[in-house]
Amino acid sequence: MNTRFSRRRTTVLVLTGDAGLVRLARSILEPACMVIGRAPADGHPDIRAGQADVVLVDAQSIDLDVILAATRSWPDAKVIVLSHEFREADCVAILDANADYMPRPFRPEDLAARVRVAELRRFNATGRRRSYRKGLLVFDLFEVALTIDGRPVALGPSEVAILSLLAGQPGLVADYNRLLAELGLGGSERTRQALRSCVFRLRRKIERDSLHREILLAEAGVGYRVTAPTEEPPYRARDSLPIDQERDEYL
Repeated sequence: MNTRFSRRRTTVLVLTGDAGLVRLARSILEPACMVIGRAPADGHPDIRAGQADVVLVDAQSIDLDVILAATRSWPDAKVIVLSHEFREADCVAILDANADYMPRPFRPEDLAARVRVAELRRFNATGRRRSYRKGLLVFDLFEVALTIDGRPVALGPSEVAILSLLAGQPGLVADYNRLLAELGLGGSERTRQALRSCVFRLRRKIERDSLHREILLAEAGVGYRVTAPTEEPPYRARDSLPIDQERDEYL
């Protein structure tokens, strides 16, 4: 099944005329991040174009006006100014512009750490909980990682998409159309069958007993939900239906 879901890579925009700095950032951050280099045009690039989560500003080739423009253009991005030498007045001006600074040369782990902080900031801005826990099951929504009794469990992209959506709001029902949209699918009978198959595979991985579900529940004619961490699992008669009957009952 085709799915459009993936954890969106952090976009790092490097505003510089130094191609070597762009190559360095790519060698450190890719493939986990998408690094885009953009050289200044007459000192005033059109920095409003495109999307960025982290903006690295090369202070050797770009002035404070562009730093201020970057913080205005991407108020939710982490703007980091790079320079071989910072005067105290420069540092104050950068911090006043709601940006941060990092000296060059920098250690690869320092840049990677700054980008991770930006990723956490972006994740926290969604208002979602960091993890979903139910018994021995733990799903980390930021790392997109599932463990059961401390052991990692591999998930396919479509399974990750469904579990991420439901675990982000435990106890709330996501209707079929929303789930199908999350998978990048339309609303045909064929795509609904694909959704049912994906849910079936996911249940086999996360439920202790696929006939007596405790985590991923169906709301007949509506959609699916995961139980809240404190919710007692409902043992309904239809949970014991044979698989073929179950599919007809739920969708």
